[in-house]
Amino acid sequence: MEKTFKFVVALGVLVFCLFIIGLFLLLIKILLLFYPQIQLMGITMS
Repeated sequence: MEKTFKFVVALGVLVFCLFIIGLFLLLIKILLLFYPQIQLMGITMS
């Protein structure tokens, strides 16, 4: 039972992290539609 709980929690954390990363990339993509170049944390994206 404990093994299953650990697996479910790990899976939930993984899905949550992937969701946050996807949201961040979607936001960057939308911003790039309106601005030709974005500088974020010292990285220039165009």
